[in-house]
Amino acid sequence: MQNVVALVGRLTKDPDIRMAGETKVASFTLAVNRPFKNDNGEQQADFIQCQAWKNQAEFMEKYVVKGQLVAVQGSIRTRNYDKDGQTIYVTEVNVDQIHSLEKREGAVQTEEQIRKTWTNEYNKRKVGLDKTQIASLKKELEAKYQPKIDALKSKSTGEKPIEDDLPF
Repeated sequence: MQNVVALVGRLTKDPDIRMAGETKVASFTLAVNRPFKNDNGEQQADFIQCQAWKNQAEFMEKYVVKGQLVAVQGSIRTRNYDKDGQTIYVTEVNVDQIHSLEKREGAVQTEEQIRKTWTNEYNKRKVGLDKTQIASLKKELEAKYQPKIDALKSKSTGEKPIEDDLPF
């Protein structure tokens, strides 16, 4: 018998890093798109709970952030615990390997590279969103990427940066 899981998805938030005794543990949720759309043409996703231990947890703490595309390999684990007299059952992936599938943002150096990363993230995340959600996504991404562009402009010219439109 075999218990092997391989997933590719995006982190829904920064990993939660904690210590279990003397061992570092990273808990996180992966949003994994389903290979089809629903009847309304919207992309569906599954949200899968994962835990990474020791070296993988340290890797996640240093290099992985919310929204980043990663591949994980591991096994399904089930556990249960009692809470207020009820038994709670948990199914999660125990991660053996994790790989980032995107460049670290810190490696982006030029305005062109930042704008390309910005546009790519927008194009990936806008799938299945309505107009209100798209407007919210644009604001979120502008808050994330525009300060990086502004910082580059300030460093290169020594002047206050000019406001730009979104790159898409």
